[in-house]
Amino acid sequence: MQNMAKTQTANNTLIVLLFALLHFVVAIVSRMLNYYDDIPLTVLTIAMVIVISIRNNMRIEMMAILTLVATLFGFVVGSWLWKPIDSILSGSIFAPAISTLIISAISGLAIDFFSRRSKRYHADNHAWRPSAYNVVGIALSILILRMSYIVLSRAEVLTDGELLSNMLQIMASTWALLTLIAGNILIVLYIPKLKWSIIKRYPIIAILTLSALTIPALVALIIYYNIPTFDSAIIGSNDFISTILAALLFDVFIITACILVRYSTSTRSELLEERELKRRSEYQYERLKQQINPHFLFNSLGILDYLVQEHETERASAFIRKLANMYRYMLNNDQKPLVKLSEEIEFTRMYVDLLKERFISGMVVEIDIDSSQNDKHVVPCAVQLLVENATKHNIVSAEQPLTINISTEGDMLVVRNTLQLRTHGQPSTHLGLKNIRHQYIDITRRDITIEKTDTEFIVKLPIV
Repeated sequence: MQNMAKTQTANNTLIVLLFALLHFVVAIVSRMLNYYDDIPLTVLTIAMVIVISIRNNMRIEMMAILTLVATLFGFVVGSWLWKPIDSILSGSIFAPAISTLIISAISGLAIDFFSRRSKRYHADNHAWRPSAYNVVGIALSILILRMSYIVLSRAEVLTDGELLSNMLQIMASTWALLTLIAGNILIVLYIPKLKWSIIKRYPIIAILTLSALTIPALVALIIYYNIPTFDSAIIGSNDFISTILAALLFDVFIITACILVRYSTSTRSELLEERELKRRSEYQYERLKQQINPHFLFNSLGILDYLVQEHETERASAFIRKLANMYRYMLNNDQKPLVKLSEEIEFTRMYVDLLKERFISGMVVEIDIDSSQNDKHVVPCAVQLLVENATKHNIVSAEQPLTINISTEGDMLVVRNTLQLRTHGQPSTHLGLKNIRHQYIDITRRDITIEKTDTEFIVKLPIV
């Protein structure tokens, strides 16, 4: 497994370097042909992120977010990195290509590193996945955003170094930063809760659109009017659009982080809630089957019929009372997560008494409980289910008696039985044990212990 991981890492690194080399070649060829390279380089970056994300099994919304971050990272860093390289190479056409090579390699390796180690963002059967419309919408949004900056820069809306200057002005304003962070958090938290059909169908597109249309404009107004002092405008009217563009860059990174946190945490909590509900429903279903188990009821009625025919009226009456008390206990505790140990043991004794009417001389049950543990709690019906499993899967006869011992060891309730498996019958599915285990983990955050030797089968239940 470790060798496979190393091979995967090496292959991903090679893929990133190949894409970086392609970036370099495209940049060189574009300069030689006097062709703008922004769009082909953006397409290459998107392709690189998608390939790495797929290879690392990233969830689809994470793939889109990483693509957005990588594209904007390339634009922001690339806008100034080529200049020092250009000064060293004295105006060579290789300066932008080297800058592109470095940026694509760094972003690709960083994305590979993040996506391989962030297991919680890997795809699985329960992961939250947006629709194909959302994915296409996000990809188009990235390209449109990138093309918008290209058009504006070529139209000379932004002068040399103006974007960086505007970004520094935003960072120096507490109210502008607060608007960027708090505004995006509110949008991510509350927009998906609106009942509009278009938002329910395209939640991420709605979040990105609303954020892009409102937050940068508010930030620009805060900078322009010097809110909250209103002393004087700190930018000219001609710089207003460039300030919006600088705020939009900040906004994209912040809204991306907010979406990432929102959906990763909600996905994990929703997944845990879904699993817990499933475990509880499985356990309750198993308990319901125990309550109305036709086989158990058939045997009980058969024993009762035998006692009546033999005129064992006292035994029959006692049998009926114990059977009624058993069902009363199960019905009363059906919705309770825990019951007192003393109540569970008493319920188990009644169940054992019913079994002994069936297995008159083939079963020995020993109960040795520390009285100081009586007021502590266990999962209801768990002990009864273990006793039922023991009689179901093992031989019970006068020649080969089944011995079941129920005792306490520290803070554990131990149920052990002699192992003498039936040669015929249905194989065990271990569903009962799985349900008990999940119930304990969900309720007490503690696990049960299962041990199997050549002669015994042992289950230890936590006492809480």
